[in-house]
Formats: sequence, C-alpha cells, structure tokens
Amino acid sequence: MARASNVGWQSVLMDIDLTAQYSGEDIDRTSALVDLGRECSGVTIYIPTIDSAAVSLLVQMDSAIATVPYALHYRQTSDNATAQWVTTAGTGGVYIHCDCLGAIRYFRIYTGANQTADRTFYVLGTV
Repeated sequence: MARASNVGWQSVLMDIDLTAQYSGEDIDRTSALVDLGRECSGVTIYIPTIDSAAVSLLVQMDSAIATVPYALHYRQTSDNATAQWVTTAGTGGVYIHCDCLGAIRYFRIYTGANQTADRTFYVLGTV
C-alpha cells in the first residue's frame, strides 16, 4: 500500500445542518463528496470521535453533487458472495484502510447511525 502520487490527506466534513444534496440522502449520516484527485485502489480513512456507528463508503461514478452514490461491495472469499464494505460499530478515533479491488475516485463516507454533531474525517487515496 503506497500513497497515490501528488495526492495528500484531505479533510471531509459530515455537516448535519446541510440540506440533502442527492435523492434519498440522510444528511445526519453522509459526508460531503470526496474527490481523491485520481482513481485509487484503496483509501485510508481517519474516523474521528463519532456517535457509535459502523462506517462504510458510498461510491459515485462522477463528481456531480446530485449523483446518487451506491454502497461499495467486495467479494467474500468464503462463499464467493459479495457484501457491503463496512466497519463494525464503534466510536471512532481510529484509522482504517479499505482495499477497493478496482479503482475509485469519488465517494462519500456513510455512518450507520445519525451523528449529533458535525464530524471531520480525513482520507488518503492509496495505490
């Protein structure tokens, strides 16, 4: 796992006071759109202190704010099924890494429970 060239850490705000940006968005659980600057095969995420929740990624094909993102799935080796990539529920204060098994550039961070305050995550694309 190496950092993508010319791409550094960037902050990503989950602002619970904003209005929805796409159809069906839950603003208390969804971050602003992340643009890694290039397609990356993985992403490292710093999860700040949050209200206990699982964290997953919602991926977009383009940078249009109104584009509806979809859950990132991965292949499980045990039964060749796919499952949504998600952490276990927790209160944050940790770094995690997600191998994307392909390449993603645009995504949003999604928490499995409503947040009661704005949260700032940090992300880094990896190759």
